[in-house]
Amino acid sequence: MNEIIPTAVIRPAAPSPAAAVDPGRPGGLALPAPMVASVGDIAGLSPRRARGDGGEVPGADVDAIDALPAAVWSTVAAWLRAGKAVTTRQARLADTAALVRWLDAEAPGVGVLEVTEDHLTHYRDTIATGTARAGLSRPGTALAPSTIARRLSNASSLYAYAVRRRVLAANPADVVDRPEVSAIGTTPARTVTEQTALVDGAEAIAAAHPVDAAAVALLAVCAVRVGELVALTVGSVTADAGHTVILFRRKGGKTDRLPVPPRVRVLLEPLLHGRGPGEPLFTRDDGRPFDRWRMTTALRRAATAAGVDHHRLTPHTARATAATALLDAGVPIADVQEMLGHASPVTTQRYNRGRRKLDSHAAYRMAALLAGDA
Repeated sequence: MNEIIPTAVIRPAAPSPAAAVDPGRPGGLALPAPMVASVGDIAGLSPRRARGDGGEVPGADVDAIDALPAAVWSTVAAWLRAGKAVTTRQARLADTAALVRWLDAEAPGVGVLEVTEDHLTHYRDTIATGTARAGLSRPGTALAPSTIARRLSNASSLYAYAVRRRVLAANPADVVDRPEVSAIGTTPARTVTEQTALVDGAEAIAAAHPVDAAAVALLAVCAVRVGELVALTVGSVTADAGHTVILFRRKGGKTDRLPVPPRVRVLLEPLLHGRGPGEPLFTRDDGRPFDRWRMTTALRRAATAAGVDHHRLTPHTARATAATALLDAGVPIADVQEMLGHASPVTTQRYNRGRRKLDSHAAYRMAALLAGDA
C-alpha cells in the first residue's frame, strides 16, 4: 500500500494563518494554508443544489470531496485548483467523486490516497462491465472506453501531484493499463443541410431571443466547445487585422483567437452595445451566465424555428457536425485541428466519418458485387 505522509494543513472554518507546519516534511517546513474552505469555492466548481440556481457542478460531487479527511482533502483540493481551465477542474471533480463513491462501496476503509494497483485494476474492470456497485453514470450500464480512460488519466494526475507534493511515495495508476479508445468518434453528426437550417433558425429567432441566436450561430459555424463559449465575456470580442475575432481560453488553458464570419458577427453585435468588457457575453434573462444546459435550450429553439429535429441535439453534436463537414469537404486536417483546438491530429481524425466516406464504403461495393453489378 502506498505510504501516506501526514500533513497538518487542514480545511479552515475561519480565517487561518498564512502557513502551517507539516510534521511529515524534513524540519517541519511550512506549507501554505488552503485558500478555500470548500472545493465548491474553487472557480468553476460552485455546487448546484437546485435547478437554475447558477451552480456549475453537482452539489453531491462537492460534498463527496469535502467529506474527505482533512489531510487528504487538502491535497485533492490543491490538485483541483491547479487545473488551468474550468473544464479541467470540473472533469477532475466528477471523476474523483466517482472514484470516492466506488471505494466506499467496493473497498470500505480504503481512502482515495491509499489505493493500490489492484484497487484501480478492479475499478477499471467493474466500471467497464457495469458491475460496479457505485461510480457509474447509470447503475448496471458499462462506461465507454473513452470515459474509463479519462477517469484513469485523472486518477493518475492526482497521484502524480501527490507524489510531487511528497504526500505519496509512488503513483499506483502508472502501471494500470487503460482501454483502447476507438479512432472513430461516437457523437452523431448531422448533415450540412441540417446545420445550415440550424443557423437559419438562429437568425429567425434573433429578434425574440438575440442571445440564443448568437450562441447557436457561433457554436454551429465556429465549432467552439460549449465550455469555451459560455466563458466568453463582452471583451472577448475584438478586432484584429481587419477581422472580428473572439479571444478565449481553450481546454487546457491555452489562449487562442478565432475569426468570426460576418454572418455570425451580425448576431453578436446586439450583445456588445452598452455593456462592460468584463460582463458575460451570453446571459439568461435574469443575468446569470449560460451553461451547457441553457445552451441546449438555445439549440432547440433554433432547431424548432427551422423545422430541424432537435431530438438528441446537443452542443457537441453541432461541433461534431462542423468538424465532419469540413473534413468531408476536403479541408486539410491541420486547418480543422487548429479550428477545433485539438492538441493532436489523431483527435481531429475521429471526426473524419462524413457522408462521402460512408457513400464510398467498401460494404456498398461488396453488396454490388454480390448483386452482379459492375
